[in-house]
Amino acid sequence: MDNTTARPGPAEAARLLDQADRIGRRAHDAVRWPYVTFITALGVATSLGTLGMGLTTGDAFAAVYVGTLVALFALVVFFMVSIRGRSAFARSRRWTVYIASWAVTYLAAIAVVGWVHGSVLWSGITSGLMLLVALVCAAREARS
Repeated sequence: MDNTTARPGPAEAARLLDQADRIGRRAHDAVRWPYVTFITALGVATSLGTLGMGLTTGDAFAAVYVGTLVALFALVVFFMVSIRGRSAFARSRRWTVYIASWAVTYLAAIAVVGWVHGSVLWSGITSGLMLLVALVCAAREARS
């Protein structure tokens, strides 16, 4: 029996490498877009939620608080469903930096809600910073 296989020539090898590159890029894109969508939506929902919580009282505060929690729950469920079976990126260093950056700004916005409640300036600064951080992280991921 002959166990030799035909080796591809330079042109065939270049074509196969190009095809492998395209397949790899499509696979990476399919995995990354749910993450980009999630971090963008997380930034929008939490920045608007903390801004609303920082500027309202009473029933309006409760409505904003509950609305923010519902939005966060919906985002997490959507995210978990959309990455099912493709969660390796969630354990990457880059994703950890994204979430940690968002969390720091979120905690700052919550601190404003708790300690400087009613301050338009501080609520706007921390909520805007949270949105900015999330959008920068999403843009970075979209371009990678």
